[in-house]
Amino acid sequence: MKRTKLYKTYNIIIRSIIIITSLAFLSHQLFIKQDFSLMISDIKSIFNTDGLLYLILICLALMPINWSLEAIKWKYIIKTKEIISFSTAIKAVLSGATISAVSPNRTGDYFGRVFVLKKTTFWEGVFITLIGSYAQTITTLLFGGIAFFSLFAPNMVTYEYISQNQLAIFQNLFFISLAIVVVLYFRISLLSGIFPSKWKKTHKYVDIFRKYSFKQLSITLLISILRYGVFSLQYYIILVAVGFTDLSLFTGMSIVSAIFLLNTIRPSIALLEIGIRGSVAIFVFGLYYGFDTQSDNAIFTASTIIWLINIILPAMLGLLFIKDLRFFKSKESNNVA
Repeated sequence: MKRTKLYKTYNIIIRSIIIITSLAFLSHQLFIKQDFSLMISDIKSIFNTDGLLYLILICLALMPINWSLEAIKWKYIIKTKEIISFSTAIKAVLSGATISAVSPNRTGDYFGRVFVLKKTTFWEGVFITLIGSYAQTITTLLFGGIAFFSLFAPNMVTYEYISQNQLAIFQNLFFISLAIVVVLYFRISLLSGIFPSKWKKTHKYVDIFRKYSFKQLSITLLISILRYGVFSLQYYIILVAVGFTDLSLFTGMSIVSAIFLLNTIRPSIALLEIGIRGSVAIFVFGLYYGFDTQSDNAIFTASTIIWLINIILPAMLGLLFIKDLRFFKSKESNNVA
């Protein structure tokens, strides 16, 4: 009983720390580091064309679809260890979004989700969650790599950022690495031969991946592709809303894919990266349209809006569910607060 009360106290303390830290980061990023009123003013100034406001509403409507697909994917892969409801899954992914927003390279996403689980151990939950993240990364690398090296990378040679030979080397290394990543996704058992047999814990975690069939991994990858399509479409819609009305769907989605690729392969903390995100978007547009474009403000505004809708808003919603996380679980009862 004493241990149960102690665990309850620990849970309350950790939840409070997460909430206070997240609120502090959000407040600092929105109201101190970023001039929120100026940000809103810049966004309003973009929408000087009648009829484009509905595009923002469409983008907002796609946000719950985006995160619902992530919840469905996580619910699907976690069911090998524990059956959970969709409502539990959505709470988990939004809680993870809150913690990942203030952690390096979104690592908090793995830890934020597993604490809603009752039967799955911590590391089992983390490694299973990693499968979904792995599938999403493969999707981003695949579509982003095709778009970037087909449409944008050649212009890096034109602008003398790199030589043709360097580009060829980078391109070959990228797609060779991607092929290895895809093979390991479907045949994670190949790693068993790398680790010594005495590393029993390592083999135990590798076995978690081996329990998934080709069909299960394919379905997980398919859901990741669907989700990728949704948040890519969101970005494209916002680009049209901020003034790129002549941007075709193919070109727009290619630009977005290249932006996502570059944002994925660089280190980041979600709440602190809006300036970098905007710079990456401006760079990609520059490679395609030329660096003398006068659209930098519109591009940066589009990045800001996507950041607000897909990072800040989910992180704020996730704060509502932090109270459901249980960092310490009593062996005597599953009802520890």
